[in-house]
This record gives sequence, structure tokens and C-alpha cells, in this order.
Amino acid sequence: MQNLTLIEIEKLLQENKRTLKDFKPIPYRDGYVLQQLGNRLIYDERNYDIAKTKTEFTNLFSGLTVMLLKNHPFVKDLSDHLNPDEQRAMYQKIMGAVDSQNGAVFFLHGYGGTGKTYMWRTLAAALRSKHDICLTVATSGIASLLLPGGRTAHSKFKIPVPTLDNSTCKIEYNDDVGDLLRQTKQIIWDEAPMAHKHTFEALDRTLRDVMSTYSNSKEMFGGKVVVFGGDFRQILLVVPRGSRSDIVHSAINASYIWNSVQVLTLTKNMRLQSGPTENDKNEI
Repeated sequence: MQNLTLIEIEKLLQENKRTLKDFKPIPYRDGYVLQQLGNRLIYDERNYDIAKTKTEFTNLFSGLTVMLLKNHPFVKDLSDHLNPDEQRAMYQKIMGAVDSQNGAVFFLHGYGGTGKTYMWRTLAAALRSKHDICLTVATSGIASLLLPGGRTAHSKFKIPVPTLDNSTCKIEYNDDVGDLLRQTKQIIWDEAPMAHKHTFEALDRTLRDVMSTYSNSKEMFGGKVVVFGGDFRQILLVVPRGSRSDIVHSAINASYIWNSVQVLTLTKNMRLQSGPTENDKNEI
């Protein structure tokens, strides 16, 4: 009866991203509850309709290079308006690193409308259609709403606030989040220029610790494939009472991580070339 009660309490807690392990005075039999429930975080990240996700990926992948351009009245020759390999080549480069699992860090750079969110959806669908784990996070809550299964980076990785130059995420090697990170194939972090460089460095140190038993744990981010995205010409991070120099030297490209980053640049504004959407027409 006690174990059944613990299971019911654990279910309620895990729905709110907590666990009985957070409340030490409450009895907890190691292995019993987890054996019945498994790691709820991993279950949530794999709880997708595989058939539906495969169909979504097929549709997204087919639109990588000519996304929304085929019906545009002013586009007669697509080759004159779009680099046919731009998006698909980036996708293949990133997925090649995911398949090899040797670790890689990318930064997908592009101003608004160049298809960054479309790329995030394609990459996430590609992995989730194979029942693999792809974590999608963003620096701000609003940006995370645009990502499939998106969360804020601070919430997903338990990044401390404030984040200092020697901070680490509040993740233990043996806890559920650590187990989730070990099974993760790819991390997508949108609007990265809005976050302080110490947040990325804290995640780097944490992933190296979580992956310490693996051969590539010494690599950046513990050998994980991490894809950052954003536009440095939009909103940068906020440094309280900081000067322009303080802001520039606190961005991700001022971190030691940037030396290992492969920058991929989207240049074509897909939003403008696609013409007005139905929502735009209604507003007009």
C-alpha cells in the first residue's frame, strides 16, 4: 500500500517536473518507483506519434529549398532567386554530425524571415521520427513557443540565476535530467545572442561532467551536437548598468565556445519571397 501511494504521488509530482527525490523526509524506495514509471523526462521527449512525425518530416524536408516559392507570381526561375543547396546543405551537414555522434557545435545565423524556425522544425522532426531525442530550447519564453516541444533554456537545463563565470547547471550525474542528457542526440538553442556567454559555458561544463564515462566527454558540450541560432542584429543580452563594451564581451561570440563553432548563414528572405499570407491579407 505504501509503494502504491508513492507511485501515485510520484505521478502527480512528475507532471509538474518534480520528483519524490526532491523531498527527502518522504519515504522513497530506490528503483521501485522508477521501475514502475521510468524516467518521465525521457518518456515525454519520446512521446510523439511516429507515423505523424514521419509525414511532417517528409513535408518539411521537401520544402527546404523551395519553401513557399512555387506559387509566387514574380518568381519565374527559382535558380535566380534561391541558392538550391543553401538550406538542404546545412541540414545534411548538421544531420551528418548527429549520425556520427562525434560532437559538433553549429551557429545558424540569419535575420528574420530566412527560415531558422523552419530548419528547427525539420531537424526536430527528423530525429523524433526515428524515436530519438532532440531538445529544443530558446533564451526567451516567447521564442520557445515557436519551437516544437520548446522550453526555455534555463528551465530545461536548470541554469542558475545569476550565472557566473564558474557556474554549473543544477544537474546531478545520476538524476533524471542527467539521464535525459546522456540519451539526447541533439540540442537546438534558438535566440542564443540574447543569453550571456556564461550560460553556455555552464551547460558545457555540466555536459562534460554528465558524459564523463564516455570517450568523447572531453569534447565541447560533452560530445553532443548543439545547434545555436539567432541574429546578432536583433536583440542582444541585457547587462545591468553595462556599457556597450560590456554587452559585446558578454555575447556568445566572446566565449571560448565560439572557437569550436561552425557558422552557417541563411541569406534568402523566405518570408518576403513567399508573398503575403492569409493572415497578412486579412489584416490588410
